[in-house]
Amino acid sequence: MAHYRSAYRQTALAALTAHSRFADFTRLKVWSGSIDDQTLPVLGVLTPQERREQPGKPSVTCRTLLQVVVRRLGHDDVEDQLDDDSELIEAIVSDSFLKIRQGCFLEDLSVVTNTDGYSNVATLVMSFRLTSFRKIPALPPAP
Repeated sequence: MAHYRSAYRQTALAALTAHSRFADFTRLKVWSGSIDDQTLPVLGVLTPQERREQPGKPSVTCRTLLQVVVRRLGHDDVEDQLDDDSELIEAIVSDSFLKIRQGCFLEDLSVVTNTDGYSNVATLVMSFRLTSFRKIPALPPAP
């Protein structure tokens, strides 16, 4: 059985890549700061942070940060393309988690543009927060 954070990433990535706008994007789980132009556009889904609270002894409230990252090459309209991407990503991700009855909301969005010669490379980072209630992990019984 997949870890719940892995399942979150798989749910979001499957929903995004099923849409025609993102179907041809290169999917990367991890990438360095620079990506060659032939690889762009890229799409990644990650879960880099989780906040935990313990309201009771047997359970913990997990607030998982799920990030969708898009990097694309463009001209002076690349931010406009990312604006269009962001609206669609929010709709797709929210809908995919609503279908499985998992609370998910967009918490933060950022765009960074870098000029590389005659073209612009822009990165969109969308941070969603997912809340779940889990049992506190326990060690298996000693042999």
